Amino acid sequence: MNDTLTRRICGILFTVLAVVACSAEEPAAPAPSAAAPAASEAPASPPPAAADEPDAVAAAQAMDDAESAADSNGDAADEPVRLAATSSADSPAASSRFKEGTHYRVLPVAQPTGAPPGKVEVAEVFWYGCPHCYSLEPYIKEWRADGKPANASFVRIPAALNANWQVHARVYYAAEALGVLDEVHEEIFREVHTNRNALMSEEALVEFFGRYGVSEEDFLEAFNSFAVTTKLRRSDSLVRRYRITGVPAMVVNGKYVTGADMAGGEEPMFEVVNFLIEKESQ
Repeated sequence: MNDTLTRRICGILFTVLAVVACSAEEPAAPAPSAAAPAASEAPASPPPAAADEPDAVAAAQAMDDAESAADSNGDAADEPVRLAATSSADSPAASSRFKEGTHYRVLPVAQPTGAPPGKVEVAEVFWYGCPHCYSLEPYIKEWRADGKPANASFVRIPAALNANWQVHARVYYAAEALGVLDEVHEEIFREVHTNRNALMSEEALVEFFGRYGVSEEDFLEAFNSFAVTTKLRRSDSLVRRYRITGVPAMVVNGKYVTGADMAGGEEPMFEVVNFLIEKESQ
């Protein structure tokens, strides 16, 4: 077998495996040793998120804390959890060509959001190892630049539904804690899908982050920090509340879930997202 044919076969196999891995039901491989949180780690202090990307999982923590209090005391938490606003089913937007159950689904219980008052949160749920998520990136960039309504607040939530996904979700939050997320986000996708470097081992991750001026010590401290571990757990809880088992997915105001498969493609998906933003703005 010549080298060209070998490379083609390897490329095909990688693509097939990646596509299958976009479903969280796929068996997970063991996580690298770096993924194990250090028991004695003190909480890290990640920099504040950009105004357009508030901490999406903080609201999920409030929901979990409220439920824990209710379970132990039988009473509601002292502080009410702010849920996404509910709009009337008879609003003008509801008569659109986009139909519930076909182009989007409604969650049985609206989930908390981190959006400020007057804003409608749009959350992208993704995994760095998913080729569909990688393909969606240019559409997201275009929508954020030219198509996002002024009252929409965009956030990303890395799915952590199995051991492999948890590694990449931890990478996302570590990059955020290190202050290099904006610089490395697209590059991580490119490294995984174009350079065929899965970034699933400590050695590979240390080398990758070293390209952006992050020392091995700083990376491992952030990667294994209590703060990152907490965000990982909360994002996992939130994604499960969304009843998401595959990515990419878009969640509007903690209430509606859509994706390119339901909407009929990437571009129509953002039409559905904007429709749902309008629906929630009534």
